[in-house]
Amino acid sequence: MNWAVIGASVVGSSHSQSSDPCQDNCFYHVTVDATGASYLVALAADGAGSAKFGEVGSEIACETGGQTLLAAIEESGEGAFSPSLASSVLDAVRAKIESAALEREAATRDLACTLLGAIVGPTRATYFQIGDGAIVARHDGALSPVFWPESGEYANMTYFVTDANAAEHLRCETHDTTDEVALFTDGLQRLALVFATQTAHEPFFQPMFKVLRASSDDQTDELCTALRRFLGSDAINERTDDDKTLILATRMSGAGSVGAV
Repeated sequence: MNWAVIGASVVGSSHSQSSDPCQDNCFYHVTVDATGASYLVALAADGAGSAKFGEVGSEIACETGGQTLLAAIEESGEGAFSPSLASSVLDAVRAKIESAALEREAATRDLACTLLGAIVGPTRATYFQIGDGAIVARHDGALSPVFWPESGEYANMTYFVTDANAAEHLRCETHDTTDEVALFTDGLQRLALVFATQTAHEPFFQPMFKVLRASSDDQTDELCTALRRFLGSDAINERTDDDKTLILATRMSGAGSVGAV
């Protein structure tokens, strides 16, 4: 058993109009541990709108976080699943961001970003998150959010990996494994979640998961292109003008490993 995974980060219409870069980034990879068991590693990050180098922070969060997770999983497999794993990711990301800020003669808050992560193994899955956006996983046939997006003290505010108290807002849980998972940044929250009931909006995900389940290895690039086109479509931009990231993964026989974006 392996994974089919697609993902994309697309600039929002508000940033397109101002010629600002996309501040979202994502990372996804399928790896194996020493026993040959397969693992999905996926992360998504959203640079703070007020951060001068938010896109740099989110890229560092995904790349540094992804490499930290891959090293831990390839060495220890599900034995690495613990709150300390998420803490080690946060520490590595913060250290790299601090270094990047020094290089730019900037404050670390200039690289502020949120971070979501999912690591899914053969019997267990561990998830972590700082800030808004969400991870939804399928259990007993239904998709449900692992954590509800965390807002800050005021409207349109949240928490970031660069906050002095970031560790206090790092949420981490380990559950039974899942065969389907999605990660997305806050640009898609109003489309992908039902806020009145704090549930996942299944009709948003169902068509995409249906196509992914029926896909083959050689269709991955085509599906990623289709996902980017969907996220940048007028239908989506009429609902949200923010940057948006979406990763979709389904466990399936014979699916090949795919890389990062």
